[in-house]
Amino acid sequence: MITPVRKGLVSSWQEYLFKGSIGCKLEDVLFGIIQVRGRLKPATTINTVAKEDKGVQFMKLGGVIPPIITTFQGGRLALDKLKENFQKWNQTGLSGYLVLGSNGEAVYLNEKEKIRVIQASRNSIPTSKIMIVGTGMESTQETIRFTNQAAKMGADCALVVTPSYFKGAMKPQILYDHFISVAESSRIGILLYNVPQFTGINMEAELVAKLSAHPNIIGIKDSSGNIGQLSEILHLSQKRFAVFIGSAPVFFPALCVGAVGGILAVAQVTPNACIQIQNLFGKGKIDEAGELQGRLTPLAKAVTTTYGIGGLKMAMDLAGYFGGDPRPPLKRPAKEIEGELKRLLLRLNYPRLEGEGF
Repeated sequence: MITPVRKGLVSSWQEYLFKGSIGCKLEDVLFGIIQVRGRLKPATTINTVAKEDKGVQFMKLGGVIPPIITTFQGGRLALDKLKENFQKWNQTGLSGYLVLGSNGEAVYLNEKEKIRVIQASRNSIPTSKIMIVGTGMESTQETIRFTNQAAKMGADCALVVTPSYFKGAMKPQILYDHFISVAESSRIGILLYNVPQFTGINMEAELVAKLSAHPNIIGIKDSSGNIGQLSEILHLSQKRFAVFIGSAPVFFPALCVGAVGGILAVAQVTPNACIQIQNLFGKGKIDEAGELQGRLTPLAKAVTTTYGIGGLKMAMDLAGYFGGDPRPPLKRPAKEIEGELKRLLLRLNYPRLEGEGF
């Protein structure tokens, strides 16, 4: 269904939010014609769809999902700390978790460590919340093997990033053949992962739409931050195809164009704020959702593009979770950055920086 967005919704926070380059103009999102196709009401729970094909169980995806960190102490896995984080996250309305994503420093883990993280996560995640595992490798063969290994260990679906080492060779047809081969051989549904800032490869909307026709390719995490491209993906892809935004600074605009939810790093620090944005949006409280987005955005930028995983882990420590140190060569930011992160947390109107997570 094509739904026109009524005018009169723009306020100062929205102008601030859309200032700069995010792929399209503010009026294109709020005053234009948005392709919603039943996506406007966010899915905040995970429901199993009865239809099965090739033994794959299809699920309705949506809501806020954090790409969880991997916890270390002294450079070694600290899985007891990870379990403590899960105990706190599980008390929130998060829809599920992404294990071994970019923020999980998966590229710094050997396979035995990855297996241990999957096991600990599966034991800590209730069946009411979805467990996505990042399984993308450079070769098609290894991606298929590790995806099915994760499936045997209880992953509900897999997130598969674009191969990128030989990025010059990764033309659309090569990527199409890769993802189709993985989908054909995977025991679980797969989500595409578009993160051009890390891979140097951007999956164009036409390629994503073509891949969405495969019944075992169930969605995408698009971390490009390009709302224009996200809107085009939503317009061209299959109706059942779940489109997640992977960039928290544009979470609210992504909901406006029809995203089903967000896979957001900052949701590990402030899960309730992220959930509240989507809940307010779902209730039609547009101004309130946008105002909260405006307060969340500076923190979201600080724990990703500004200070990276080290900053994310520092903010988690401040918020009452266990963050710890990243694995070298990544480092934790300088001590004085704590003050900045505290100020950004306080902008979300939380009176204390210890105990319960935000």
